[in-house]
Amino acid sequence: MFMLSPQFFNDWSAAAAFPMTSPATLPAAFSAAFPAALPNALPAELADVTRGLAESQVAGCNALLRAAFESSASLVELNVHAAREGIAAASAVSNQLLFVREPRDLVCLTASHSQQAMERAQRYGRQVVGVANSAQHRLGELSKDFAGSLPRNPIE
Repeated sequence: MFMLSPQFFNDWSAAAAFPMTSPATLPAAFSAAFPAALPNALPAELADVTRGLAESQVAGCNALLRAAFESSASLVELNVHAAREGIAAASAVSNQLLFVREPRDLVCLTASHSQQAMERAQRYGRQVVGVANSAQHRLGELSKDFAGSLPRNPIE
């Protein structure tokens, strides 16, 4: 790390209106404060650091998006399964309704199938909560890893 001398500030204020065309026109204290290779090395190092930071951000965002997509895919799969199960149950009820002869049988049929529908709804709710919890856990872990990979001090 370099330190600027007090003489630098005196020379700087004396030559405040100098053109920034070449290092030869800089005040002596300014050119002495920075190494000669710094103007050439700084853009390359800055480009490398910027590229590395951008690549890590893209990789982290890709991981987060992949996890979100997989969670939504499992939720869609769960919904398709629940829809198929509901259609199968409705088909079974309609077939049983064809053979109902007495009102008492209709009441018993309605009670048993409403109980089954309630159990299906509770099971679906538990499965949705499970998918949401696993997605939250996975996204939380990925975001912690992503945030931990970012540098605390960008100029290191």
